[in-house]
Order: sequence, then structure tokens, then C-alpha cells
Amino acid sequence: MDQDILKLGMAISLFAALISSANIANADTSKPTTAQADTNYISGSVARSAFTLAVVNREPTAKITQLSNNQHHIHYFSELKGMTGQTVSHRWIYNGQTMAELKFNVGAPRWRVWSSKTLLSDWTGEWSVAVIDEMGQEVFRDSFEYVAAEPASQ
Repeated sequence: MDQDILKLGMAISLFAALISSANIANADTSKPTTAQADTNYISGSVARSAFTLAVVNREPTAKITQLSNNQHHIHYFSELKGMTGQTVSHRWIYNGQTMAELKFNVGAPRWRVWSSKTLLSDWTGEWSVAVIDEMGQEVFRDSFEYVAAEPASQ
């Protein structure tokens, strides 16, 4: 009788182990775990960027770091890598304040985008453009100086 109880106990243990392993094998692993979902990380980078006076054939004509306030229009060009399917923004910032934000849908592994800003003459000082991913994270920031024009010589 003791052997029968022992065999029954072993059979129950084996059955429980089989059920447990079947549940593990059938677990839904398609959903991210809490640790994965909480990372909020999106891949991608800015490979190149430039402030420029014009963009021709999807390329900046010249890279500038300073613009005279007798000119009122500037472009910001950025080449994005590894951001396919994301929505990325150019956020134009002056004196710590967002002056404009333009969104782009990235359609390929290498994607070139540009935005432009019309500046008022008295908005001199440092201007920045932050490249923002769809999670609201700053991926890259670049800046230029908007300076007072030299007085015309007589």
C-alpha cells in the first residue's frame, strides 16, 4: 500500500510538472515585458545637419554658423538615420522659447528633411533647432548666431 501511495504521489507530481511546462511553452511572448515597455527608447540619429540659406536637390548649399540680421530667412537641414516610420520634429528655439515646431514622417532608413524660419531683425542672439523623436526626446541640437548687420560704409 505504501508503494501505491508513493507511485500515486509521483504520478501527481509528474502530471503537475507537465501542466506547468505546457503553460510556460504557451505563454504569450509577443507583448513587451514591463521592463521593455518602460524603456521608452527609440533608435536613430542625426548623421548630418546644417543651417543654410537654401536647400537644392535635397542638400544644403552651404553650412553657416552666423547670419546677419539684414537677412531674414534661414533653413535647417538634417539627415536622419535609422528612424524609418517615426515622426520627427524640428523645434526652433530662441531665448529658451519654442518659436516653431515642424513635424516630418520618416519614410526610409536614410531620410533628409529641412525646415525654415523667417526671422525678425530684432531677434538677434543664439537660435537653436532641436531634433525631437516621437517620444518627445531630444536626439540632437544645433545652433547659430543671428547678429546685427555691419553698418553700411559711406
